[in-house]
Amino acid sequence: MYELFYKYLIVNQKIGLPGVGNFYIQTIPSKIDIVHRTVSAPAQAVHFSPDTPLNDRSFFDYLSREMRLNGIEAVTQFNEFSQSIHENAMQSGVVLPGIGTLKLGEDGAFIFHPEIKSNPLLPNIHLDNSVAANANIVSVYDSGETKIITQEAIAPEEEKIVIRESDDYWWVYAIILALMGLGALLYYYI
Repeated sequence: MYELFYKYLIVNQKIGLPGVGNFYIQTIPSKIDIVHRTVSAPAQAVHFSPDTPLNDRSFFDYLSREMRLNGIEAVTQFNEFSQSIHENAMQSGVVLPGIGTLKLGEDGAFIFHPEIKSNPLLPNIHLDNSVAANANIVSVYDSGETKIITQEAIAPEEEKIVIRESDDYWWVYAIILALMGLGALLYYYI
């Protein structure tokens, strides 16, 4: 049953356990660590809220399809699964692989500690050898206006890109096309 619970959470980004609460997957945006000169990729993390569970009909339809049971039997088995998680969490805590650890706090509410994974496909990027890493870091705290701070970078000549306006000769192409059209008309009618 846990495999189906986990699969539904990953695909639909949210799921609820009756008597326990709701699990959500939220995206953590990428961030730049200026002190350590690294850029981290966006990641996803599981969050928990002890609110009233949000189980909808689509979840129970999914369970009955995957387990090849009718809807009532699937709901019954899911409620038993939820009850076992609730009891284990109240006694000594329960580890939900890939999600985190759930246990009862001192105030009687559930405490959730998410499992933190590092993504080997998206490692942190270190900026040690780049021009940006060697730039002076300036913090601007002002009246709320956005300011752009630039610094002259000394780059070799082959890395500099020079953009200049060139003369615009569109009219030459227009005259050539007009003459070709006129020539085609004269050839056809003469």
